[in-house]
Amino acid sequence: MTTGRKARPATLLLVGTGLVGGSFALAAKAHGVFSRVVGIDRRTEALDQALALGIIDDRAGDAAESRFDAACVAVPLAGIASCVLNASKSATVVFDVGSVKGPVIDALEPPPENYVPCHPIAGSEQHGPGAADGALFRNRTVVMTPTDATAAWAAAEVRRIWEAIGADVETQTPDQHDERFALLSHLPHLVAVAFMDVVGRAGSSAGAGSGFRDFTRIAAGDAEVWHDILHGNAGHVRRYLDELIEDLRSLGDAAAKGGPPLRRRIEGASRLRRAFDQARRLPATRPRD
Repeated sequence: MTTGRKARPATLLLVGTGLVGGSFALAAKAHGVFSRVVGIDRRTEALDQALALGIIDDRAGDAAESRFDAACVAVPLAGIASCVLNASKSATVVFDVGSVKGPVIDALEPPPENYVPCHPIAGSEQHGPGAADGALFRNRTVVMTPTDATAAWAAAEVRRIWEAIGADVETQTPDQHDERFALLSHLPHLVAVAFMDVVGRAGSSAGAGSGFRDFTRIAAGDAEVWHDILHGNAGHVRRYLDELIEDLRSLGDAAAKGGPPLRRRIEGASRLRRAFDQARRLPATRPRD
């Protein structure tokens, strides 16, 4: 940092000790970014588990510290703004890990200068401190969306923290972020939920194979977290949902008729998916069912 503050933060305030917050704390301690983590969680059992697992070193109510070098806010969307505001008073820099940025920034009006909105593109359908993984962010992208009020030194420090644990950091505006992830993350989750509704009404998933498993995995995510995400980004999600509904109608008509138009649609989708695998340097998966 260029402001005379510590070059290497030592103490982290972790607000929310679940999968993402817990994974960040484990990674940050393993890489020597922080020597001590103090935790806050509204769920006593989660806080106790985080302490037992070594994710945190102390509970906030029992800790001697009243000032922190950084605060990571890892709570469901509806609670982020109030937690950021509180943490900004006791921490040098504050960042969150939420999947939607606009509603949080709007609720702060104006955001503190030491607040840097962030979204690590890593996660799992698992949740809670027991699912925390110190390698979760290694070679994964973290999107930073500084606000108009964010100080340059705060953005630089938060970037340094993420890069120190092995993440790749990119910067977008909050609205660019919310629109992008409405398509790439939030809409797929909405579709998976809707599909599981259909399966539930059918009464059975017996005989389902790997395609069913892969397609529906994300529907098992934490309900509170995804309620807030889908509600908070509903405007952007609805835009893409309307487009998808029209595309599904068109594809359904093509399926009924068969022939070259349907084949071209399937081949086009297959090419796009293989291109995604190649871009991400992942092995292409051979369809099995």
